[in-house]
Amino acid sequence: MAAGAEKLKLRILFVSAADWAFRVHRLSLAKWLIQRGATVGVICPEGNERAILEAAGLDVYTMDWSRERVSLLETWRAAREIRRVAKTFKADVVHCVSVRCVLLGWLATWGGRSWRLIHHVIGMGSLFSENPSGLKTTGLRALVEWGLKCAFRANSTVTVFQNQDDEALWRKRAGLGESQCVRLPGSIEWKEVAVPEPKTDMVRILFVGRMLEDKGVRELFAAWKQVCSRGAKVELILCGDVDIGNPRSLSREDLENMADEKDCVWLGRIGNVLEEMTAANLIVLPTYREGLPRVILEAALANRAVITTDVPGCREIVEHGKSGFLVPPRDAGALAESIEVLLDDVARRSDLASRLRERVKQEFSDAVLHPQWWDLYQQADA
Repeated sequence: MAAGAEKLKLRILFVSAADWAFRVHRLSLAKWLIQRGATVGVICPEGNERAILEAAGLDVYTMDWSRERVSLLETWRAAREIRRVAKTFKADVVHCVSVRCVLLGWLATWGGRSWRLIHHVIGMGSLFSENPSGLKTTGLRALVEWGLKCAFRANSTVTVFQNQDDEALWRKRAGLGESQCVRLPGSIEWKEVAVPEPKTDMVRILFVGRMLEDKGVRELFAAWKQVCSRGAKVELILCGDVDIGNPRSLSREDLENMADEKDCVWLGRIGNVLEEMTAANLIVLPTYREGLPRVILEAALANRAVITTDVPGCREIVEHGKSGFLVPPRDAGALAESIEVLLDDVARRSDLASRLRERVKQEFSDAVLHPQWWDLYQQADA
């Protein structure tokens, strides 16, 4: 038996806001942990992915909690259920993914606990993407910020940030020391995909993500309209669904109105993102703020050039002019200009895509990041 093998028998419980999000973003890590000898569970609201998660070897638990409304009673009940499951599962480490689950995981520790906590900040959400307006939003943000400070400072807790900006922000706001937080970016299972760009008379631009104001969907639509008005032949494909649990979500009517425009298509949520990306010429993500956007990692897999915004998370991956283009957020004009630069320059798109692909393979692949997670779990259980 390898040295330190006893530590491989950890019991790790994930807390996730949605089973589909866990499948997309964490299942690869969970399966890798199981292969290493860990027992892995996840607690999340009831969804449609339970069979897939159980087939992968996870113990799946449900909590009665919804992202679609804010209920103090429901939040408290969910926290109590997390506490009950952590005890039943005999968790060594509880890994809370997202700001909401960080708060739930912290509330679940009230009254004492035997497990270690990993708080995983995968983005600050709509509440922190811009300055709050109105008393209700200002009050809610202040309450959330207070809760996060308490959660991050708790004993036997490590907080994981995905980018330098969020790490620096909360080190300062919460007064976190070196042992209390660490930066681990998101990652993707690497595979070799060699599909050349489609050769058509019309350049195909693709957006993948939730249909939120904060993702810059309106700016992208406006930029596309500007480019088309100057005679360019460009198709805009929007992939992703509305998010009724997010106050910044566009409505179905908004998106249907956009899709009424010639050469604009809204596909809704799709099953095979990589297939859609390889059918595109350019990937655009004009978001206001991210943790570490998976869509850019997927673009690297598909070997496609990326235009995104110079904001936390995005600039962690994309180096302007080297592995993609960075534009100011909320600036449809600047976005249109960058799109026009790449429209007819196939060689430039290819060079940017190749550099992005190499960067992601070397720095953001599962093979690189999963062992770092394992080291963190072992430290948390020490």
